[in-house]
Amino acid sequence: MAEVSWRPVSVDVGWGTLRGKICTVGGGDTPTLRVVGVHGWLDNANSFDTLVPLLPAGVEVLALDLPGHGLSDHLPLGTHYNPFTYAFNLRAAVAGLDWTRFVAMGHSMGAAVVNYFTALFPEFVEGVVNVDFLRPFHLQEPVDRWRTYAFDLFKYEQFEPGAGTVYSEAEAIDRLVAARVIGNDDEVNVDREAAQTLLPRSARRVEGGYVWGHDPKARTTFLTVFGGRNWIEAIATIKCPVLAVVATRGVCTMPERFYTRVLETYSANAARFSREVVEGAHHVHLTHPERVAPAVVRFLGDLQGRGRRAARARL
Repeated sequence: MAEVSWRPVSVDVGWGTLRGKICTVGGGDTPTLRVVGVHGWLDNANSFDTLVPLLPAGVEVLALDLPGHGLSDHLPLGTHYNPFTYAFNLRAAVAGLDWTRFVAMGHSMGAAVVNYFTALFPEFVEGVVNVDFLRPFHLQEPVDRWRTYAFDLFKYEQFEPGAGTVYSEAEAIDRLVAARVIGNDDEVNVDREAAQTLLPRSARRVEGGYVWGHDPKARTTFLTVFGGRNWIEAIATIKCPVLAVVATRGVCTMPERFYTRVLETYSANAARFSREVVEGAHHVHLTHPERVAPAVVRFLGDLQGRGRRAARARL
């Protein structure tokens, strides 16, 4: 496990500020490859804390809190959260930080953001890593679900910013664990240790304990509006190498036939596409990073090798 020393970063994106952190694996001033980590729904930049030390030395990592998440500002009233909104703000952030070329790595909803970002702004991205996200082609929800999103959005807009229930640290950890149970079998997805990793950016200290820091409006993702044909058309434009790391007990557990068109689209268009299946639940990159790291390290190592060969060719 390499040395990692994070330093905070903030960037003005016009309407507000996004916050996150940067490190270079193993230290050093000259990174060999840059990686932008994009966390999942209601998570934060700490989602990658346990994985990053296992990445190749020399890799510089930028982990940002998406708008309305972690320590980043909340979107103004009258706006809503969706993959395009996140992608547009990600572009503003990386441009503001002068990150012009990088590998985009996303977990869950963050992977959806990364794929749409890459489709929209391919000049920034030299590789894509999806962590437990392969959106099946058929997955489209009816308009009734969209109405629920809209109803919830207007409901959450009535919440007073900064207000909310105050929880003890133990209660906050319990709620982080419970909120991330997936499916009906009550399997622990995020254990208490992983929840402790997320807590400092998930909640802020107040007198008597913690209150959640995320924007209540961010609970409405409108993610299912971005699916079906437009998902296939988006990923068909991704020409850089793509890696998908899928957890055995994550969110990609439908029968293989439901993913066929997605997998075929990546394979037909990406410079290189690989899928790795690892034992674990949806947050396996956080709870058991040693299972995810080998595939990611190989993928990044290949890109580092290409970069070194290209540099030698220019000499």
